[in-house]
Amino acid sequence: MKDIRQLKARLSALFSEQFFAVLATRTGEAIHTTLVAFAATDDLKTLFVCTPRATRKYANLKQNPAVSLLVHNSSNMATDIGQAIAVTVSGTAEEVPAERLEAARAVYLAKQPHMSGFATSPNTAVIEVTVGRYDVVAHFQDVTILEIQKDRIVDP
Repeated sequence: MKDIRQLKARLSALFSEQFFAVLATRTGEAIHTTLVAFAATDDLKTLFVCTPRATRKYANLKQNPAVSLLVHNSSNMATDIGQAIAVTVSGTAEEVPAERLEAARAVYLAKQPHMSGFATSPNTAVIEVTVGRYDVVAHFQDVTILEIQKDRIVDP
C-alpha cells in the first residue's frame, strides 16, 4: 500500500475497530509486554494508554521512553495469513502533563468509555505515545512504513 491517504484511512479504521494493543517497554536488557487499551488521535501522530503508576510498565517508561505497540486484527484463523493486518507502532512515551490531561483523557474515553473509572483514578497515569513510525504488514508479507511525523512513506 503506497498511497498515503489510503494507508492512513486503513490505520484509522483498524484503530477504531481494535480496542487493545500489546505494549512493549524496556528496562536494562529486559523487555516487558502487556495488553493495554488504547486510543489514537485523528491525525495518527499520538496514541494514549493508561496505566497505574505502581506497575512495571510505568517504571519502564520512566526509565526508557522508547516503546513499541502492536495492533492487529487477526482472529486466530488460517485465513488471517491473507486477510489480517498488523501494525507495529514505534514511538516515545511520557505521562501527559496536567495542562493537557483532560484533553488527552477525552480522546481516550471517547474510544474506551468503559474505562472511565480506571482512567480518572488519581493512581492512573495517562501516557502519551508520540508516534515516530508505523510498520504496516498486510497479506502476510506486504510491508509499508509510514513516518507519521514527516507524513511520508519510506521503503522498508
